[in-house]
Amino acid sequence: MDLYDDVLVLASKGLFEEALEAADEIGDPFERTDALIEVAFKAKDGRKDIIPHILEKIHKSLKKVKDPSDRVYLYSKLARFHASIGNGDESAELFDRAAEEITRIKNEGERAIAMAILAQNLALTGFVDEAMETFNEAFDAIISAEMDYRAKLDVIAEIGSLIESAGDSLESRDAIRFYEMAFDIFDKLRISHRAVDVEKKLKMARTLYYHGSPEIREALLEGKYNYALKLVEKRYRDPQERFIVMLEIASWLKQIGVPEYLDVLEEAFKLFEKIGLSETNVQRAAAILSGMGELEKALKFAIEIKDPEGRDNALAAISLKLAERKDFLEAREVAKLIGNSMLRARLLEEIAKIEKEVGWEP
Repeated sequence: MDLYDDVLVLASKGLFEEALEAADEIGDPFERTDALIEVAFKAKDGRKDIIPHILEKIHKSLKKVKDPSDRVYLYSKLARFHASIGNGDESAELFDRAAEEITRIKNEGERAIAMAILAQNLALTGFVDEAMETFNEAFDAIISAEMDYRAKLDVIAEIGSLIESAGDSLESRDAIRFYEMAFDIFDKLRISHRAVDVEKKLKMARTLYYHGSPEIREALLEGKYNYALKLVEKRYRDPQERFIVMLEIASWLKQIGVPEYLDVLEEAFKLFEKIGLSETNVQRAAAILSGMGELEKALKFAIEIKDPEGRDNALAAISLKLAERKDFLEAREVAKLIGNSMLRARLLEEIAKIEKEVGWEP
């Protein structure tokens, strides 16, 4: 174990004074500064008193880092730390410094990677739109760069990895955009194993759309289903949110062929019996259950939706799913419940089309 790892271990145990002493022994100023920032992240919740001292050490050490690529990394990471403790102005200033350092990088490949590192930290700070814009700028920069083709592909792949990593650390709604971009890169580069991995993450983020925290998604990807459910109990105190995320988990487990999805679904409905649902969550439940093929359960929620448009859309989705599984009589019965006459007519035409394709006769 090297000194950097020693620092992280000591800080994770709450031994911050010892961690700082160990950091002082790291000779390389970049590695020392990075270690100190990690200590700051670990100290910010339990040892706020020591933060000013750590920041003083960080700034002193950072002055000795001369490489602009290294400075981009450190400035943007430090900016993320300041944002995490509520120092918005300081965070913005450090992000600006990181951007200034990028202009000093002469190598086109290194400059593009530095831009992607800045984008990653912007994403982790919550500046999702700015991060996407910066990732796009990094991608455009390397595409137009005059450099060896193989080296260019390596840089593009590294940018793709940084985009994927950003997605891994975000809630599902935001992660989707990053996974889509990373998948597109790996797919076009024909790095099939990476494309497959990102595609699975993308599908999961879409399935756990409403309450897909990074920790829960990671546990599910690793097959730790019971642990994922424990995280749900710990993270979501609101029983309505817990019910929705349990439905999402059940939907994911069904997608990947895990029979225990039925147990999760059963537990979700045991919880549902004890609580009420808001109009929003009624619509969400109907959509999730419809998407996973639990159409009878979905219908019970759909007919409770008060908003006419939301109710019609939910009923239409269920009716179409019934038709796709060749339950045409039931599909037509559900379609008849739709209030919007134009939507109802279009849906009945679609059902008739599916009937004709499969050769079904009433």
